[in-house]
Amino acid sequence: MNYKLRCGGKILKVLITGNKGFLGSHTEKFLLDRGHTVTGVDINQDIRKGFPKGNFDVLFHFAAFVGGRKGIDHNTWKILENIEIDRVTLQWAEDNCKKIIYPSSSAAYPATLQMENVVAIKEDDINLGLPFDAYGLSKRITEQMFEYCKTPAHIMRPFSIYGPDQSMDYPIPNIIKLAKQGKSVVWGSGKHTRDWVYIDDALRVFEYLMHCDTPTILNIGSGVPVTFIKLAEIIYKEIHGIIIPVQTQIDEPEGVKHRYADTTKLVSLGLGTNISLEEGIRRIIHG
Repeated sequence: MNYKLRCGGKILKVLITGNKGFLGSHTEKFLLDRGHTVTGVDINQDIRKGFPKGNFDVLFHFAAFVGGRKGIDHNTWKILENIEIDRVTLQWAEDNCKKIIYPSSSAAYPATLQMENVVAIKEDDINLGLPFDAYGLSKRITEQMFEYCKTPAHIMRPFSIYGPDQSMDYPIPNIIKLAKQGKSVVWGSGKHTRDWVYIDDALRVFEYLMHCDTPTILNIGSGVPVTFIKLAEIIYKEIHGIIIPVQTQIDEPEGVKHRYADTTKLVSLGLGTNISLEEGIRRIIHG
């Protein structure tokens, strides 16, 4: 059955924390366009000091400090504040929300699965070891907190979601900016891989989970590992029509070596990605 038929047409009352961020802002617009009632809370308002009054059908809890690779590497204690933000939010949600949709992260998966060998990571792999960094650890701890939360929850593990209006802290907008200046540059060796998912494909998954009653843990990925060198080539060719040698900055951080999703569960739900990396890049560049 098509996911749209399973979703039905019910209008829901939705709360989005972190609605000014990349995922939160796109989700807010997406849901408003579909007629849902949406309330947004910006993390800068410090959600630990209070939430909107009233009850909600669904909580999308995006509020978190991230900040790209360098933001993660150089702000460990700031990253770990996310655990307390999540704890307070979950406690409040028990009395005020019927359902929580939580974007954990592919970073929550064990570092051992993301190093030398290119391995498709399955949802059940979560307990095989410790994450690579503090951000992944914070997400893993919050996932464990859900075991004590009385409100039903869906846990999403997005891989590398990208799209329009993403912060320059992230690879794709930064590589596009440099390509427009005639440069083809990536951090690290350029041989490291990621699994890129265009925001519209992710929003389809969000919508499905809004109307799904069975608590679910789900990867959001394309199932295709792409090197940063290949990514830079796609971007440069889209802008200039040619490919030039990619400059690698080995003194810059690259994170884990390889990270891509096993999408068996996602595809079984009819939620496999529709937008290729080439098409997604084209949409960002040309609008």
